[in-house]
Amino acid sequence: MNHYTLQNIKKTSFLLGLLIVQMALSQTNYFKQRIPENKILVVAHRGDWRNYPENSVKAIEGAMKLGVDIVEIDLQKTKDGQLIVMHDKKLDRTTTGKGEVSEASLAEIKPLFLKNGAGMPTREKVPTLEEVLNFVKGKRIMLNLDKGWDFIEQVRLLTEKTGTTEQIILKGNKKASELKKEVGQKLDHIIYMPMVWPEDYSIYKRDEVINPTEYIRDFSKMFSPVAYEVIIKDDTPKADELLTLIRDAHAMIWINALWPELCAGHDDDKAMDNPDENWGWIIRKGANIIQTDRPEELIRYLKSKNLKYEN
Repeated sequence: MNHYTLQNIKKTSFLLGLLIVQMALSQTNYFKQRIPENKILVVAHRGDWRNYPENSVKAIEGAMKLGVDIVEIDLQKTKDGQLIVMHDKKLDRTTTGKGEVSEASLAEIKPLFLKNGAGMPTREKVPTLEEVLNFVKGKRIMLNLDKGWDFIEQVRLLTEKTGTTEQIILKGNKKASELKKEVGQKLDHIIYMPMVWPEDYSIYKRDEVINPTEYIRDFSKMFSPVAYEVIIKDDTPKADELLTLIRDAHAMIWINALWPELCAGHDDDKAMDNPDENWGWIIRKGANIIQTDRPEELIRYLKSKNLKYEN
């Protein structure tokens, strides 16, 4: 075998390996695939927190084993500028530590143990965002980074560093024009889902009233979002009009089943007694993505109706 032949074999092997890696990573971004209209993606709120500490690597892994498609996790920043995965601004509820996250260094947080749902210490530690990103890289799972928008540049750099940009979902409620001015092309490879309410509303700490119809039309023109998170406090004609507008924009609908005020009273707890009346209501409203605190039960229900998305 001559030198040039060996070089060609090595080059071909490298390109083939690169293609395989790219194909594997692309499969983790469901929105680059064609998701059938009659199939539903399941989001586990803070992971499988009923069996493992919330926002832990084990909770993410547990949700993946259940067949969840997306895991929602929360971000906080330490005193020394490190992003950790934690919901509360304080350490007290979920860890063996005390005090504000922003007043503790990562070195001070790392020795702490996470608590389970009963408030008892476990063997699990507080993960950094980078550790979580490395854990999910290339796996069949996407992450919704709640509060990720507060640290957009740091998040973007970490996802690029770990090769997980295609697996990330961010959400927010800024107007499309504001978002475009603020981020430019930074969202080209990150899934961004605008949050919207059926009634005219004003955003916290902002006096301007947002009209949901104009909000969606502007986003459709500037960004063409793959989905909108819709908060439905009451089952009204305006809610139905908004959902129709989103479907007409060829976008998917994300509805939360976590608490009554997010889904017109058709929440997870009620669904445990009557899934058809509650999760079924969310599905009949046109939801393509459901966030839940009961991922195992929701997946079982969707499979019984042949509605669960399978990648």
